[in-house]
Amino acid sequence: MKRKIGTQLEEEVYDELKRRAIEERQPIGEVIQSAVMDYLQRPKRRTLAKSGLQRFLQREPFKITLEQFKESMEADFYDQ
Repeated sequence: MKRKIGTQLEEEVYDELKRRAIEERQPIGEVIQSAVMDYLQRPKRRTLAKSGLQRFLQREPFKITLEQFKESMEADFYDQ
């Protein structure tokens, strides 16, 4: 069973889609369905929570004094 959907595409994207569908002798709906199926078969992207980045961003900030910060910014670590 198919379900009718509605969406909006940039005019240039629709024109290219229509051109390709005509070249391939397929209805636009079949081309869109094929593209969506390809998209759904790709592995899911790692979410922020799974990537560990969220845990990193929630860590406690460094506890240093302003003087220590200034000193570290002035240090030339490449000469050490």
